[in-house]
Amino acid sequence: MARLGRPGMSDEMKADLWRRWRSGESISVISRQISKPPGSVFTVLKHHGGIAPVPRKARAGSR
Repeated sequence: MARLGRPGMSDEMKADLWRRWRSGESISVISRQISKPPGSVFTVLKHHGGIAPVPRKARAGSR
């Protein structure tokens, strides 16, 4: 499955992005803190409507 956002944004960076967004930080501040362009931050936020996605879990017995 294709990953959202520009190349190089790790899952940890995205988790930090969502934590900062929920605490009220602006896109500009978040982009400086995670060292990514504001457009990358905006793209991730826009794709989910500004609401952090629920972490996916593997189904029991799926392997």
